[in-house]
Amino acid sequence: MKMNLAMTLVVLAFSWNQYSRAATLSAQPSEVSAKALSIEKDYAQEQNSMSYSSTLKMRQSLRMGAGISVGGPLGLVGASGEFNFEDENSAIAGFGTGPGYNSIELAWKHTFEGDYLAPFFTAGYSRWYNSRGHSDAFRDSDILNRVLTDDEKATGRFGTDFLNATIGLQYNQLSGTFYGFSCYAEFVAMYEVKRAQLIPSGTVGTIYYF
Repeated sequence: MKMNLAMTLVVLAFSWNQYSRAATLSAQPSEVSAKALSIEKDYAQEQNSMSYSSTLKMRQSLRMGAGISVGGPLGLVGASGEFNFEDENSAIAGFGTGPGYNSIELAWKHTFEGDYLAPFFTAGYSRWYNSRGHSDAFRDSDILNRVLTDDEKATGRFGTDFLNATIGLQYNQLSGTFYGFSCYAEFVAMYEVKRAQLIPSGTVGTIYYF
């Protein structure tokens, strides 16, 4: 009888151990899922709570920017990249296009301290060109109509260089889900080098910093 009792206790102990292990294993997936949800929630809260006290603080943290623009040194429409090598100073490179021409730009930008709104100015170089010719679409551009020679207009092949200076105002989103987004407007003075003409223009655009 003692032998039977001992065997019964052994069987019960073994069964309880197996049950405990099974319960633990079944609980692990739910625990992993709960931890994953917690991490995802913490990350979302961190992103939503991201905040900068000023434009320069944002530029110090978010070094790269990519944007699009309408008008100004790149012509009808352009795309550009900005590298903030300092909180106040950055380098810009871009390319654009318009009726009958393509364009490139290299520029330096200085941004002043500000909250959501920050003034800035840039100085740079741009080139508008058409190496293929055989098109009079450039006549839709008031700037090219003013600077191209009669021979360039006749062939449709040209390359014209500008030295540019701009002054503008930029809105920067410093917090929330869309932090890093900005939009701007600027007045542009374009000096055509070969013909020594000063041409006023303007730009509106948007940049996303990351």
